[in-house]
Amino acid sequence: MALTRTSLSAAATASATQLSITSTSSGFPAVGAFSNPPYIMQVDSEYMLLVNVPASGFANVAQRGYNGTIAMAHDILAPVSISASPGDFMATPWGAVDTRPPYDDDIVTVGQNGVIAVPTKNTTVLLTKATALASTTLAAPAKDQDGIRLVITSTTAAAHVVTAVGLLGDAVTGSPHGTATYAAFIGASLTLEAANSIWNVISSVGVTIT
Repeated sequence: MALTRTSLSAAATASATQLSITSTSSGFPAVGAFSNPPYIMQVDSEYMLLVNVPASGFANVAQRGYNGTIAMAHDILAPVSISASPGDFMATPWGAVDTRPPYDDDIVTVGQNGVIAVPTKNTTVLLTKATALASTTLAAPAKDQDGIRLVITSTTAAAHVVTAVGLLGDAVTGSPHGTATYAAFIGASLTLEAANSIWNVISSVGVTIT
């Protein structure tokens, strides 16, 4: 059985045991049927165990933060991967005890206007909103977070705008700047590194800093 890819149709808290799914018509157990053993479901970088689909578009999970991952909140349109076969997921890396060890980067989804949380470890943020994010902000890192990297990448062809007033050190006149405008193409990306309470721009692809 191959992995099936869909997304969340509503945001989910870190403790929710019923998640709203964009489509459960493929890859999921039949409505009302209990999966034994449970299916593995990945949302962002968290694994969980799915036990049944109570109604079309919903999934009940028995365990959040499965296989060494951390239960976390997920935004609307967070990517969801599911399979009845554990072998369809990434193999355990050499030297690790689970498939997604704690030292791996976190994956976080932003599917609506709001705030990009300042991460506590290296993190990749997926921008999944189909239309442009227009009022999404990023705050300053703390002084003791120097070296943390944050990659903000677009998975949709939309001209997203991320505002970080006076926080984007881009090595040109007037730096640090405050606005990152994404080209309306999938793959537009910005890599930032925390340094002395601002975000130094390490690289940008299809992103204009002003």
